[in-house]
Amino acid sequence: MSGLSFGSPALVALAVVLLLIAFWIIRRERHDREAALARFGEEPLLKRSSALPSPLTRQLGLGLRAGAVSLGLLALARPQLGERPSSLAHTGRDVMVLLDLSRSMTAGDAGVLPAQPTAVSRLTIAKRAVSEVLGAAPESRAGLIVFGGSAFLQLPLTGNRAAFQRFLDAATTDDLGDPATDLSSALTAAAVAFEHDGERGYQTVLLVSDGESHGEVGPALIRLRRAGIPVLAVGVGSFDGAPIPADSAEAPDQWHRDHIGRIVVTRLEEGDLRRAARETGGVYARWTADAGRTLGGELARLQKRKLSSTESAERADRFQWPLGLALAALLVQPMLGPPRRRRRR
Repeated sequence: MSGLSFGSPALVALAVVLLLIAFWIIRRERHDREAALARFGEEPLLKRSSALPSPLTRQLGLGLRAGAVSLGLLALARPQLGERPSSLAHTGRDVMVLLDLSRSMTAGDAGVLPAQPTAVSRLTIAKRAVSEVLGAAPESRAGLIVFGGSAFLQLPLTGNRAAFQRFLDAATTDDLGDPATDLSSALTAAAVAFEHDGERGYQTVLLVSDGESHGEVGPALIRLRRAGIPVLAVGVGSFDGAPIPADSAEAPDQWHRDHIGRIVVTRLEEGDLRRAARETGGVYARWTADAGRTLGGELARLQKRKLSSTESAERADRFQWPLGLALAALLVQPMLGPPRRRRRR
């Protein structure tokens, strides 16, 4: 068994100092009282002719008051003795992140980060949005599906947020052979993944994309809606658009061109993203500096379930003991009033 300890040791020292001061006051008062009585008259005679409390009564009263304050300070210091079992429950949701890795995500029109004076790629902003949203639900499990023209499960649902972040940081557009965008395949992959993992009613899809999709998302959304899985969607990019960089630095031209030599310009397309959120009871937000926090708040408000619990031992608080003694001292002290003199007949 662990020994006695205090949550706030400084208050213990204050209580000891207070008791020493009270002891000094009692001794000083006794000396002053004896000197005053010696000047005024004989103490036995004064006792018979007055109702002054006895020295013992006065000293006990002062001692009880000082003791009550000191014991109160000890209670505030949180004395701890022994241990007791403790169970810490972890609650959250199962969040499947759908990260767009199509070629258009390399365009540099997503916005400007505080630490960088120039625009950065949509993929960089997409990763930041994912981190901000999941940051509002740190105990939730997260999985990662990457998609372009096809989709595959990169990381199953896990409570290890550090491992998830490593997979998120490592994702690049080079991971997929098909540079197109098909939101339907990503949403379908999420529905399939949730059918094999997670608990119905506590599942969420976080979709981050520029929305330039060429597939029909209707069937996938029906599947998610029937399963009660809301989609939180984040749109990255601008309506004005930006050219797509070439596939490699060794390419003869800086920009990607179509089959007739025109520079390909990509733009944010919100239609399917808004539809995914609307038809599943989720929320859509175009990326801004506050979008991550907004969707993070929505995720935090969704109903959570118990994911796991941790059994441990914690120090047992014993503040009740000194607090009870302090209350007893305060109740006893008023009873030490001066004795009533008997009336002579």
